[in-house]
Amino acid sequence: MNKIESYFLQHNKIKFSNVVCSQNKKIILRNPKKAEIKNKKEEKDIKNEGMESMGSMKEIKNDELKNIYNEVEKCMKCEALCNSRLNVVFGRGDEEPEIVFVGEAPGADEDKQGLPFVGRGGKLLDKWIERLNINNNKYYIMNALKCRPPDNRDPFPEEKANCRDYFVNQLKILNPKIICALGRHGFGNLIDFDLKTPYGKARNKIHYYNNNGKDVPVIATYHPAYILRNQKEEDKVISDLEFMLGELKKIKNN
Repeated sequence: MNKIESYFLQHNKIKFSNVVCSQNKKIILRNPKKAEIKNKKEEKDIKNEGMESMGSMKEIKNDELKNIYNEVEKCMKCEALCNSRLNVVFGRGDEEPEIVFVGEAPGADEDKQGLPFVGRGGKLLDKWIERLNINNNKYYIMNALKCRPPDNRDPFPEEKANCRDYFVNQLKILNPKIICALGRHGFGNLIDFDLKTPYGKARNKIHYYNNNGKDVPVIATYHPAYILRNQKEEDKVISDLEFMLGELKKIKNN
């Protein structure tokens, strides 16, 4: 250590924790002020993420739904999911809906904000909702899973099983007139369906989900994330959503 470096250390200008030795033994001084700013920014980001989650909880008005949310937030059933999540992702929309959209699992944007379908796929879903005037009806959006699988992988069967009660109870409270399944995993959480079967075979049909003793029609369509990768299939989704609206009109007129 030379005299200059010794002086800085003795006069508390730097700390040993701010010194990194390279292979050629030269001492590189880190910028402690810069490191402090970075740490404060990281702390602020973590705090903001927590506030975003609290904001999504405050949006829940129904006390029964709030109780389920509180259970989900404390859930530690899936080690891989609960250890990697930033927020649980519960749902958004009208809490007395005519339509419930059911997706698969949260992505990175959803995990960060604590709300479903807020990323690119969510923007596409919102576009469809506006284009077909679905927003003239009361609707709610949720996922089969409440936590993001690492690297956006497909949910494991045991993960879906662990989340099943939350999903079922949430749908009981929402009590929709019709359900739109977005993607095979969302559909498989509603209807007994072999995931190896081509999902397109589930389209253009009315399926039924037993919701607290009541058979609720289920319409299957593709997940927005799939359409982002296969844009030529978007017309099929529009057709499915029009089919769903036609069925909803029949239900409301009966």
